Amino acid sequence: KAASPSKSEMVEETVPVAKTKQTKVMARPKPVYMWTVADTLKWLRRHCTDRCAQFAQELFQRNEITGRALLRITDDSLHRMGVLDEKDRDDILREIIKQRLKTDIMEIRDMELMNNVYQNCI
Repeated sequence: KAASPSKSEMVEETVPVAKTKQTKVMARPKPVYMWTVADTLKWLRRHCTDRCAQFAQELFQRNEITGRALLRITDDSLHRMGVLDEKDRDDILREIIKQRLKTDIMEIRDMELMNNVYQNCI
């Protein structure tokens, strides 16, 4: 099993989030729905076992799996792509589900932030 990534291991793109008095810009992970195939392959390498990641990378590249497509993958779609080993599918799917959860949490935080900004403007 692959260990959970640290914050520095996530696919990141520098996006200005907030500036302090020292004008420090905080980096924020690139939203999954904006990931390219290369970003998805990088994520796969970091989150799946070596044997599984190498095999799955070829399939993900051949099927041009972007971040948006990654979030919609199911057990059946992995099987149709050629991931025939049930344990490999389970391992990949577990990591995809974790990524979906992280994405949902970030979206909820963004909505809460926007709501707070809106409430402060009224």
